[in-house]
Amino acid sequence: MNYNQTVAAVARKLRQRTRREVRETLDVLLEVWQEELLRPGGYIRIDQLGKLYVEKQTMRVPGAVRRTLAQQQRPVPSTMPRFYFRFHPSESLRQALIVAREPERDGAQ
Repeated sequence: MNYNQTVAAVARKLRQRTRREVRETLDVLLEVWQEELLRPGGYIRIDQLGKLYVEKQTMRVPGAVRRTLAQQQRPVPSTMPRFYFRFHPSESLRQALIVAREPERDGAQ
């Protein structure tokens, strides 16, 4: 589901709100969530859905990256940050997924 599909789906469920109002609300929500995820240790926890957060690790620069940077005559750092985007689903989402996917499992047998 993309942004426009989300706006349309929410507007259908909230008939008293226009798509423009829904879009404005989602834009503010996305701005707030982005600010939170940019903060070190920031996370978003949504009941019934789960927790989203970003982990940062410092890694040694691999040889291929070193060679590419050297060829481009750019500085070659010894380490670089690597970001991992993590999502941990809530237990209720896990259970709903199991129930929703049962027909797939039954069809595979």
